[in-house]
Amino acid sequence: MYFMDLAGGVGVAQIKNNTVAESETPKSLGFITLVALVIANMIGVGVFTSSGYSFATLGNPGRVMLAWSLCGVWAVCGAIAYGGLVSRLPQSGGEYLFLSRFVHPSVGFLAGWISLVAGFSAPIAVSAKNAAVHILTDAQSSDLRVAIFAAVIILVATLCHLAGVRIGAGAQNSIVAAKLALMLWLVIVAFVLTASDKWQGGPLPGRDPDWMPPDFSAWWILAGSMSWLALSYTGFNAAIYVAGESRDAKRLVPRSMVVGTLLVMVIYLLLNTIFVYFPKPELLLGSGGFGEEKVAAVAAKELGGESLGTMMRLIIVLSTCSSVWAMLMMGPRVYRQMSEDGVFPSFFKDASYKKTLLLQCVLSAVGCFAGSILDMMTYLGLTLSACGALAVGSLLWIRRTLPDSRPLSIVETTAAIVYLTMTAILLVATSQQRPGQFWAMLATFVIGILTFVIWKLRSPVKPD
Repeated sequence: MYFMDLAGGVGVAQIKNNTVAESETPKSLGFITLVALVIANMIGVGVFTSSGYSFATLGNPGRVMLAWSLCGVWAVCGAIAYGGLVSRLPQSGGEYLFLSRFVHPSVGFLAGWISLVAGFSAPIAVSAKNAAVHILTDAQSSDLRVAIFAAVIILVATLCHLAGVRIGAGAQNSIVAAKLALMLWLVIVAFVLTASDKWQGGPLPGRDPDWMPPDFSAWWILAGSMSWLALSYTGFNAAIYVAGESRDAKRLVPRSMVVGTLLVMVIYLLLNTIFVYFPKPELLLGSGGFGEEKVAAVAAKELGGESLGTMMRLIIVLSTCSSVWAMLMMGPRVYRQMSEDGVFPSFFKDASYKKTLLLQCVLSAVGCFAGSILDMMTYLGLTLSACGALAVGSLLWIRRTLPDSRPLSIVETTAAIVYLTMTAILLVATSQQRPGQFWAMLATFVIGILTFVIWKLRSPVKPD
């Protein structure tokens, strides 16, 4: 995978190249490969971090699990809706392709802009900060030190890229395999090898012990907490970016997204049951009471001692650093292609990628100081969810653009409506509970729209 829970790392350049040369692309990807792609893009740092924040907000492990379950339903509905899109237009390109074809080129550009901002710069910063948190001791983990250490990680990775140092695909795949193996071992140790009386979890003192929210206010808080959990599910659409390279894309890509999302949902529920029910409640609050950022490492330590906790931290550090490395390699290629397409300054038309790499380094390093990990994860969850909602919404008026396409099935229509409704609830709830991140999300969209308008005004008018 390229970044924690994101599939948005596929850039505008790759999208355009895929849609132009679709007929020349070999159809080599089968169902198992597509499912593996979805799983690899979904499972990332979010599952190892998010539940600590959710527990501090909700105060009850049952409600944390309810939030994870609802987000899973939301993602499955999204996968079904995206499957409806790709079954009618089985080409690579993702949101950029669907929104450009089914809505308007400006909306497609906006999706590409979101992929650029929320697919690279902010995710690189979040990954680097997560690595820093798991490397530094609790005594060293002040916000400033974490931000500085994260910026150093990004700088070192950038210098390695400039020097021609590379991490091969084999090393990346080994890190992913080690992460999955450790998850499986945690599940076996917790549910098979550990006695039930060792589980110490429960609600925080003075908080409602019932897992079901009793009133609207409690449900509204839960809905707001789903904003950062949603980030862990956003990679459900990974297979659409390679639809043009898939055998029988109309059938296999939709199925792979649903199956992959369901498998990841099961994995998330098993892991987070361990994270929130095994340790003592006070261990999940963290030093500031806002949620333990190292919730997976804390649970692993409680479950298997210092050695298992250290192993978990090592895997998370390797995984997040490899994500930083991969995104620093991909992002500059997008910027360069955008400059060649006339939607980015021509200064960055650099065959060596050095200028764009330095730009990516600066943007990501600055992002390390933009807010806490929770703030940035909330922003990313909101931004990618809103962009996904635009794509899912296009399914409902697809026949206006493709009048010969088959009508939507009841399942597709229901899934799209559920996804859009849940996304709207998530956005409104978060706008009230975490307005800073909500307004940052809106600003990202507004800047994208203004960028498109400026680009169109500066573009020469083609003669008839």
